Amino acid sequence: MKHWKRLLALFLSGAMALALCACNSGDSTESPEPSAEASGEPEVSASAAIEADLSKSALEFSAGLSPNDVLLTVNGEDVRADVFCYLLGNACAQTQQNLYLNYGGASLSDLPDASAQLLERGVQLSIYHTLARQKAAELGCLLTDDQREEIKAAMDETDLEHIAPLWDLTDEGIQFASEMNYYSDNLLAAVTHEPSTQELDEYLESQGVFSVKHILLMTVDQATQEPLPEEEIARKKTEAEGLLAQLQAAEDMPAKFDELMNEYSEDGGLATNPDGYVFTKDDSLAGGFREAALALKEGEMSGIVETDYGYHIMLRQPLTDEAKAGYQENYRYDALDEQMDQWVEESEVTRSDALADLDAVDFFNRLAAYQQALSAQQAVDAPVESGAVG
Repeated sequence: MKHWKRLLALFLSGAMALALCACNSGDSTESPEPSAEASGEPEVSASAAIEADLSKSALEFSAGLSPNDVLLTVNGEDVRADVFCYLLGNACAQTQQNLYLNYGGASLSDLPDASAQLLERGVQLSIYHTLARQKAAELGCLLTDDQREEIKAAMDETDLEHIAPLWDLTDEGIQFASEMNYYSDNLLAAVTHEPSTQELDEYLESQGVFSVKHILLMTVDQATQEPLPEEEIARKKTEAEGLLAQLQAAEDMPAKFDELMNEYSEDGGLATNPDGYVFTKDDSLAGGFREAALALKEGEMSGIVETDYGYHIMLRQPLTDEAKAGYQENYRYDALDEQMDQWVEESEVTRSDALADLDAVDFFNRLAAYQQALSAQQAVDAPVESGAVG
């Protein structure tokens, strides 16, 4: 699921550089269910610091561009460098954050083929948001007066004088960035509908959505992920067999399952997921876990299932009405994505030579350095400006 609209940081929330600083000092969070090891794990390497030249503008320093340079045309409409690089910068920042959370210390420079992939991501985002405005005009779902008032009020409350130079956004670029999510919302309302019960059930099946509880006895050290001693693993298996026997003999198996799960399970996510988990086909799970869960009918319990993390006893659960309702919005966003994919395929797009020469990772690293330096300079200058007014 692409869910294009959600992938972008809001322009009015501030500078990318500040988000990166927070990312570098933040704590990573573990998935409630241990995931299978990721393939192609990036090598973490040191990178030389970039000294920003604040005598240049953000785009001139980071990409050798001016804000009004045309990088794309979509159905004859120009996508200029300020908007394109804003979208590309957001895509890079999100990928960088994901790398940090999953591979602490890794950067985009450590990811194979990152520049080409991220540049294409920027192109697709630019096409999407340009098409969104074009299609909104065709379908008669342009911004309402209330939406324009909301945008104006938000912009009036934002320090655009300091934020815009961080991205080298023109007034037109600021307006475009501020309106993007509203156009997506209007298209969502215009071309999708609330799913019927049957449509939602079919959608959930297509997405591989299922609910499961499990009792986990770990055979690896939680801190190092190294296997436990063989005698300890043998003890865990014997313990799992004993728990399974109790469950098979129980008159009220679901109640007994909860009792034993709360007492014996070593799943670190149990406290925050006491009623079990809801997974989709996109979730990365320990090898064998998904297959074992999907082999069960709703309300059915497994035997002992072994994964790289330990011994599991699973209880497949029906999806609650509340859980199903949580996917209604996903249904609509996926429907919009499908429609947008069709529009993108039908669109006429021309790419400039300047776009082909753009190195996305180098651009991002230089832009981040520039934003950090300019933000620091703005902080130094602010008291002076304040005193001058007084």
